[in-house]
Amino acid sequence: MSSLEDKLISMLAIAAVGWLLLGLLGLHAKVPGKPAAILTPAEQEAKVHTIAEAIAMAEGYYATGEHDGHSLPYLLNNPGSLKKPALGAEDLPTWKDTGLVIFPSEDMGWAALRHQIELMLDGDSSIYSPSDTLLLVASKYADGDLNWGRHVASTLGVSPDSTLADIGEHLTLTVPGPEQTPMIKPAQLTPVSSPAK
Repeated sequence: MSSLEDKLISMLAIAAVGWLLLGLLGLHAKVPGKPAAILTPAEQEAKVHTIAEAIAMAEGYYATGEHDGHSLPYLLNNPGSLKKPALGAEDLPTWKDTGLVIFPSEDMGWAALRHQIELMLDGDSSIYSPSDTLLLVASKYADGDLNWGRHVASTLGVSPDSTLADIGEHLTLTVPGPEQTPMIKPAQLTPVSSPAK
């Protein structure tokens, strides 16, 4: 063996040991089995909006109810039935002993839900991971109500075993243009009542 070959083998051995150490420490990037689709900002917004609508449906936001003919989430301007801590909710009141945040406007409630979904999808949530299935999300989000996960999955047209990361690959998104309405309209979906939280 020549000196050059010795140096090359030594460098490869050092690189391999370094890679293994980084792997043990969890510092190198994981190589996914399939590359994630790269979405434009408009497509990402459409994806988040579509998931938000599915969650609102599962929470009974559009259902009729005891509160002037509307559901409790509708009354609270809280389409995701979010509890604290939610975006901008630190100083907001909650509904009785439910912990559900009362948002001052419908826009603020939708913004908080979309923010929660973005955290879930991006892996920035301290509770949810992109590798969570909708059934696992249901066990955390809906206090163990697996029917919530099945309903969200059905509304999205995916399996309840789909992960948050997989959802984007299975959704057919129509990015709203200036004269289009968003992907899912409440009238297109069948409301269901959600158990009290």
